[in-house]
Amino acid sequence: MEAWKAACAVESATVLVPSDKVFMITSTIFPGPCKHGLVLQVDGVLMPPDGPNCWPKADSRQQWLVFYRLNDMKLTGNGIIEGNGQKWWDLPCKPHRGPNGSTLPGPCDSPTMIRFFMSSNLVVSGIKIQNSPQFHMKFDGCEGVLIEKLLISTPKLSPNTDGIHIGNTKSVGIYNSMISNGDDCISIGPGCSDVHIEGVTCGPSHGISIGSLGVHNSQACVSNITVRNAVIRESDNGVRIKTWQGGTGSVSGISFENIQMENVRNCINIDQYYCLQKACLNQTSAVYVRDVQYRNIKGSYDVRNTPIHFACSDTVACTNITMADVELMPHEGELMEEPFCWNAYGIEETLSIPPIGCLLKGMPHAITESSQYSCSNENGRF
Repeated sequence: MEAWKAACAVESATVLVPSDKVFMITSTIFPGPCKHGLVLQVDGVLMPPDGPNCWPKADSRQQWLVFYRLNDMKLTGNGIIEGNGQKWWDLPCKPHRGPNGSTLPGPCDSPTMIRFFMSSNLVVSGIKIQNSPQFHMKFDGCEGVLIEKLLISTPKLSPNTDGIHIGNTKSVGIYNSMISNGDDCISIGPGCSDVHIEGVTCGPSHGISIGSLGVHNSQACVSNITVRNAVIRESDNGVRIKTWQGGTGSVSGISFENIQMENVRNCINIDQYYCLQKACLNQTSAVYVRDVQYRNIKGSYDVRNTPIHFACSDTVACTNITMADVELMPHEGELMEEPFCWNAYGIEETLSIPPIGCLLKGMPHAITESSQYSCSNENGRF
C-alpha cells in the first residue's frame, strides 16, 4: 500500500511485483484518483490467504483486490495472480460439495479475485490469472476497457468461476485471450454497451453469455455486443443469451460471427426462462431480445442437447434473428437433434445444418412498443 500511494502521486509511475518474489496479501482496496499512466506490473506472484479458514475475520469475503476510481491505469506483467481457490470450491455450501453430493445451506460468500469499480481507460494485458475462489475479474461501472493476451486457467469443475464479468460498463475490447474455467468464459451483465470480443478461445467453460438479465423484475439494457473469430471447446454452452421471466428492458444489436464450436452443448441458445429454483412462475413481462445475428458458426455439438435452442418469452417474442452459414454436426454418433424455437421470429439467409424450420417469419402481430421495453439511455446507467 505504501508503494501504491507513492506511485499514485506521480505521473506514469510503476508499482513492480518483482519476478523472484511471492506476495501473500489480504483483501485490499487500491484507491484513486491517481496521476495518469499508473502501471501495476506483476512479474512475480500475488496470492491471497489459503482458503476461508485463513481469511482474516475483518476482511470482506466478497472481493480480494479492488481497484477503485482510477483513470488511465494498466495491469500487466509476466507473472501470476494465484487465487488459491481449492478450499473455497470445496465448501459444503457449494453445488454438490456437501455430504453425498448434496449442497448445504449457509453463507457461501467467496471472493472475486480482481475487481475494477467506477474506473475508466483501463488496460489489462499479458497477465496470467488462475484458481480464483469465484469470479476471476469483474468490471463494475467502468468505461473504456482494453483486455488483451490474458490467460485465465481454473479447473472445469470449479463452481462460479466466471473468467471476465462486466456490468454497467461500456466501450470494452477483449482480444486474443485464452480462458478455461468452471463457469462462463465471459459474462455480460445489465447496463453494458459497445463490447467487442475477438480472438478469444474458451474451454472448458460455460461459453460466452449475455446475462442473466431481468432478475427480480429488474430493468436490463444491453446493446451493441460483437463476438467474432472465437473458438469455444468442450463447453456446456456456446453463445448464450439468458433472461429471467418478469424483467423489462432490451437486448439489441448482438452479433456472433466466425465462431468455431468443438464438442459444445447448447451451441446457440436464447433462454428467456432462466431459473435457479425448481420452478419459476410464468410472468407477463420479459426483457425484449431483438436484432441478433449468428453468422459463420461451425463445428461440432454434444448430442445430449439440441445445438440450437430459442426459448423466447410467451408474451414478448424475440425478433429479427438472422442465421447465416450455421453448420453444426454431432461430435459423436449420427443424432441430428431438431432445433427448438418458441415465439422466435427471424430468417435463415442460407440453409443451416441442422435445418431450422421453426423460426417464425416477419414480426409478431402484438409487437410491443411499450416504454418498459425501451432503453432510451443505451449505456444502461439508471
